[in-house]
Amino acid sequence: MNSTMKAAVYYGPRDLRVENVPLPEIGPNDILLKVKYCGICGSDVHSYGTGLYINKGQIMGHEFSGEVVKVGKNVHGIQVRERGTGFYAGVCGTCYWCKNHQYTLCPDLFKNSTGYGQQGAFAEYVRIPNAIAGISFHHLPDEIDDITAATIEPVSVSAYTVELCQPKAGDQVVVMGAGLIGNTVMQVLKASSVEKAIVTEVSELRLQAAIQSGADLVINAAKENVIERLKDITGVGPYHFNEGAMADIVVDAAGAPSAVEQSFDIVRSGGTIAFVGLPEKKAQIDTTKIVHKMPRIIGALGGNFLSSISLLKEGKVKTRHLISHTFPIQHAKEAFETQMDPYQSVKVMIEF
Repeated sequence: MNSTMKAAVYYGPRDLRVENVPLPEIGPNDILLKVKYCGICGSDVHSYGTGLYINKGQIMGHEFSGEVVKVGKNVHGIQVRERGTGFYAGVCGTCYWCKNHQYTLCPDLFKNSTGYGQQGAFAEYVRIPNAIAGISFHHLPDEIDDITAATIEPVSVSAYTVELCQPKAGDQVVVMGAGLIGNTVMQVLKASSVEKAIVTEVSELRLQAAIQSGADLVINAAKENVIERLKDITGVGPYHFNEGAMADIVVDAAGAPSAVEQSFDIVRSGGTIAFVGLPEKKAQIDTTKIVHKMPRIIGALGGNFLSSISLLKEGKVKTRHLISHTFPIQHAKEAFETQMDPYQSVKVMIEF
């Protein structure tokens, strides 16, 4: 094995350079994977385009599949040549939230995790520190191929988001945004036996992907009046001094300020709004709608890998058709530029 590897290194907004960097060294509790595929996350796009969530010199990438090539002497239950994925969450273990087992809320989470502080998987090899089977590393069943496996992490986010929403049979749900997260949130909701799943999106390419994913109805938010269409579809939801739609659950996977603002009109009084998309600009929220409609508002951060693997293995969620582009690592910058354009891409992968 060489002592160096190719990796996409961040230097500043829209400045990503493929360089030879030192191969990660593993300790007795770590493993090293040879990366097969790594997907570009929405948060990676924000980092690449604006410098949010990232420092110069970072190697991003946390949606990956690979093969184990080295195993530390203290690691149990993980073998060389095993196919897998994972994520190392570098929490402090001592703060208020860690002590209360709310590890996702640890302030150090994005300072010392895979692709955030720690080297990520836009590289030929990635190290998983403190590798624990079933927690930070997950074996891939034969039913999940390598490129699909690189969507396990985002599907885990979708699965966890739906868990937080607590859907019931008969619910009418609206998903705003039809990237990979929006499409798979909708599929998980459909697997939860909701009555109707509606997707709103500005990109015609992504709307077609939502139809292929099983959406009951789609709305082009660039061409149609979303609120009026949803009143027609879900029913008119009167509330004190005004009226909106009657969606039981609204999931904002777009992160656009307009989607954030519309979610409060779309949800019925007493319904649920979940925010999983990350906005680059602040939305203007009319808090009187929160007071008068009393929705349950959820911030969705985190994932359920075990649920994700089960959903993909059983075919309840499908992602292959959502992978619109693959690029070799040498063309990482082109891959990021492609992912930034929602009218031309759904999910972009870097392959090795």
